[in-house]
Amino acid sequence: MIKELINNEIELKNYLEENHAYDIVEELKNLSEEEKEIVVNLLSENKKIEVLSYMDEIDAASIILDLPIEEQIEILENLEPDDAVDIILEFDDENKDELLEHLDVNSSIQHLMTYSEDETGSIVNTNILTVFDNQDVKLATKYVIDNAPSVENISIIYVINEENKFLGIINLRDLLLSKSPDLVSTIVEEYPFVFDDDSISASAKAIENYSVTEIAVVNKEMNLIGTLTIDDALDAYKEEAIEDYQKLSLLPEEGKNKSIFSRAMHRLPWLVILMFLSIPISLVTSNFEAILSSVSILMIFSPLILDASGDVATQTLAVTLKMISSDEKGILKNSFKEILTGMLNGLIMGLIAFIATIILSTLNTSLTNINEWYMALVVGLSLWITVLSGPVIGFSVPLFLKFLKIDPAVASGPFITTLIDIIALFLYLGLATLMLGGI
Repeated sequence: MIKELINNEIELKNYLEENHAYDIVEELKNLSEEEKEIVVNLLSENKKIEVLSYMDEIDAASIILDLPIEEQIEILENLEPDDAVDIILEFDDENKDELLEHLDVNSSIQHLMTYSEDETGSIVNTNILTVFDNQDVKLATKYVIDNAPSVENISIIYVINEENKFLGIINLRDLLLSKSPDLVSTIVEEYPFVFDDDSISASAKAIENYSVTEIAVVNKEMNLIGTLTIDDALDAYKEEAIEDYQKLSLLPEEGKNKSIFSRAMHRLPWLVILMFLSIPISLVTSNFEAILSSVSILMIFSPLILDASGDVATQTLAVTLKMISSDEKGILKNSFKEILTGMLNGLIMGLIAFIATIILSTLNTSLTNINEWYMALVVGLSLWITVLSGPVIGFSVPLFLKFLKIDPAVASGPFITTLIDIIALFLYLGLATLMLGGI
C-alpha cells in the first residue's frame, strides 16, 4: 500500500499514522532507498520512534545517521535504552564517538554501553516504576498514575530505599487497595533478581526458573539497575544462537549488504585453514598404502568409520556448548555419561558392522583374500573405538578452550569433524595393519 501511495503525500501520511509500526517496517523492505527516505520524512516523531524500534538495528542505524545530530539524540533518548544501544553499536567509530560526546554522561544509554554485549546489564530496561519503602501508599499511588504513560509495565512496581537498594516489589492491585497512612513497606513482597554482570543466558534461565515475565537487575551493592524482560531475553537468545551457529559453521559475521566478493573474502581464510587441517588425513592414508592395496575392502568401510565417529562427536559438542552457554552445572558428570553413551552406541554399531562385514565378504569374495571373520573383527572393533573417542573429543575441546578463556563455540563442527577424521582413520588403519598385516 505504501508503494501505491508514495506520490500522494496526504494519503500516505494518514496511512502511516493509522497503521502499526511493524506493518510499516515490513512494507519498507519492498521500497527503494529514495522511497524509504520519503516515508521516513513523513513520519511524525512518535511514529518514527515506534518504527525504528521494530527495524533491524543496521537499517535503523542507517536511517538515524542521515539525520542531524540533534535529531539523532532526541530519537535515541526516546527509544528504550537497550534498543538505542543496539542501534548505536551499528554506527562506525567516528559517528559513535560524535554521538556519545553529545549524550548526557548520566544517561541510561551511556550507562548500558559500559557493559559487554553478553552481560545482562547491556540489555536492561531502565524505564520502570520505582517507589520508596517509606512512602505513604497514597503518594506512591499518585506517583504511579502520573508516570504510568512513560513505562511499558505498570503491574509490577519496584521498591527501593533511600540508598537505592532493591527491597522487592508491590503489585498494582495491592497498592490500589491500600489506604493511607499505610507505608509501601507494609505491602512489599520479595522478588527474584539477577546481577548486572551475569550472563544473559544465565538471567534468561532465572526468568524461566522463577516463572516470571521480567526479573529485577541489580549490581553487587544491590542497587536497582532496571529489569530484564522475557522479550529482551528471547531476542538476545536468538542473536546468540545465530552467532553460535555461524561459529559452528566457521562462518564469520557478515553484513547482509556485503558484496559477493566481500563475502567470499570473509569466508576464504576459514576454508583455507580447514583445507590445511585436512592434509594430515592424506598423510595418514599414505602411510597405510600397503594394507589398503592388499585389503581393498577396508576402503569400503572407511566412510562408515569416519561418519559415525564424527556424528557422535558433533552431538556431544552440541550438548557441551549448550551447558556452557547456559552455565549449567555438572558438565564433567554429563561428559562421563556421554562417554558411557558413546561406549554403548559404539558397541551396538560395532556388532552391526561386524555382521554386515561378514555378509558382504561372504557374498563378494573378490573384495578380500583375508578371512572374513578377521576382517569383520577389524571393522567392528574400529567402529566401537572411534565412536567411543567421539564424545571424548566432543567435550574436551570446548572445555579446554573455555579454560583458555576462548569462546568454546569456535570448537566448531568443521574443526571437530576434521580432528575426529584424523583420529578415526589412524585407529582404523592402524588396527587393520596390526591385526591383518601379518596374515
